[in-house]
Amino acid sequence: MSRGGEGRRRIDLGRPDRELVLLVAGLAVKAALLVLAVRGPGWAALVAAPAALPLATLALAPGLLLHGRRRTAYLLLSATVISTTLLADLVYARAFGRLPSITMLTSGASYEGLGSSVLALLRPTDPLFFLDVVVVALLALRRRRKLRAVSPVRLRLRRAVAVAATCAALFVGQVLTLTSDPNDRLSWLSPLGFHVYEAYGELVDTNRELEPEERAQVERWFERNATFHAPAPEHAELFGALAGRDVYVVQVESMEEFVLGLEVEGQEVTPFLNSLLADSLHFTDVVQQTRDGNTSDAELMVTTGLYPLERGSAFLRFPDNDGYTTLPGLVAGQGYRTLAMHGDGATFWNRDRVYPRLGWQDYVSEEDFASAPQVGMGIADSAMFDQALLEQGKGEGPVLMHLIGLTSHTPFELPEDLQELDLSADDMSAHYLQSMRYVDSALADFYAGLEERGLLGRSAIVVLGDHEGIHKYAIGKVTVPDNHERLPFVVHAPGVTDAASDAATGGGAGQGGTARGGAGQRIDTPGGQVDIMPTLAYLLGVPEADYADAVMGRNLLREGSGSGISSEGVLSEGVDGVEQLRTAYEVADLALTSTWFVREPETEEPR
Repeated sequence: MSRGGEGRRRIDLGRPDRELVLLVAGLAVKAALLVLAVRGPGWAALVAAPAALPLATLALAPGLLLHGRRRTAYLLLSATVISTTLLADLVYARAFGRLPSITMLTSGASYEGLGSSVLALLRPTDPLFFLDVVVVALLALRRRRKLRAVSPVRLRLRRAVAVAATCAALFVGQVLTLTSDPNDRLSWLSPLGFHVYEAYGELVDTNRELEPEERAQVERWFERNATFHAPAPEHAELFGALAGRDVYVVQVESMEEFVLGLEVEGQEVTPFLNSLLADSLHFTDVVQQTRDGNTSDAELMVTTGLYPLERGSAFLRFPDNDGYTTLPGLVAGQGYRTLAMHGDGATFWNRDRVYPRLGWQDYVSEEDFASAPQVGMGIADSAMFDQALLEQGKGEGPVLMHLIGLTSHTPFELPEDLQELDLSADDMSAHYLQSMRYVDSALADFYAGLEERGLLGRSAIVVLGDHEGIHKYAIGKVTVPDNHERLPFVVHAPGVTDAASDAATGGGAGQGGTARGGAGQRIDTPGGQVDIMPTLAYLLGVPEADYADAVMGRNLLREGSGSGISSEGVLSEGVDGVEQLRTAYEVADLALTSTWFVREPETEEPR
């Protein structure tokens, strides 16, 4: 009887193990499909399946301690949670081309930009992500009434510990054999291991001390970059052209360069902005450089001239960095009031903590608006401009305002009464164009408000995009022109370009090329978002010595190129200082995650 009992015990114990094996195999297949979606066909997807086995088994191993329904319930619940996470990764990857970081997931900010588009990003085949869970659940129901022997607790414990220890050792081996190429992490660790690896680094974030060789690398990079600011002779007269003026930096959500000058079905998409170009500096070749942080990355670059983090957002991971050299901090020394305005809640993306450290003396958030009509993702841009006019009169001296819009946020859905274009299509591309037209009209009203108050002659308006819109979040076919990751950067101040027009070259496109159009200047210098800060500092008359060795961008009015390298490391045509640019994101990560931008209490100087 004992021999028969032992035989029955061995057979019965094998059935739950087969459930575990089936679920682990399913998770490995899903990991490979996810890597395929991110990296495309190739060896990476093939490696991801076996790479997922140790961690997937480790996650399910506690089920070996249990028996019966509890064991099955644990396996099914764990597999469902992991499968849901992988499916969320897949949806995110369809929109952004990468996996979200743990910080972004836990903050709830990772799906900023998807909104109601999440459902549209799903595919009819996505429920198959849970096929293995359903199969195991059905198998469990079939054997529900069968008699099963229960193994001793010590035996279950030994098996669970042995499996967990083996899988943990295998995963540690995967981590230790990682290459220095961050692109290999996703395939070598699998998406599951990728998240665990990132979580270890991000959820226990502290500003670490740089190793001596790392510190030397960062120092050399910044010293070298300080040589990329000297202005071209034809732009020498623009130094200080905006000094003493009220400067309104308008950051338009999702605005792309292609919309400027675009006509659709006989209608200008941005007629007001087009009219400003005749008396503006128009930088036409500014490449998108935002990463996981999206809009917050753009704010970081515009304010500090620093590249964003490779993973996560500096606003979320290192909100207490306080050693930056910033545009508001620099002009405050020239008597400027500085103010940032955003239609979100004060604490969203840690702005209430970060903005004072960026040099903004005042922060106007959703709670502070006199009128807060909601359109799309937040307060209407028209209300933001109205609030800016109210804030303008609250202090003395010139003001620098950073106005960050929300209305043109994906999914680009506007109430019908705000849609000014008469378009035959009713798809996402059409909705995007309608949102751009709305912002253009709101900006025109703001301009008129400045003029009515007699403030226009002493004002300058800077218009820029934070990141791509329709080409970033597009679902299905895009029916608008290609954008090639270019973002608008327009500086308008009545009379400013007139003063420099005689010195401007008559040359056309090309590196550093300037084309005249009316009184305005079209500047085709290849650059990036990180160049906006030093360019504005030059126009505001800030001495180069005050910031040149503390920023990572370049003056786009220099004789040579700007920092034309995309967030994916693609260099723009005609850039110089290529080796400097190739290491830029690596150096930014070293500086932002370390004590480089943390002030010493005794000296109040960044390390």
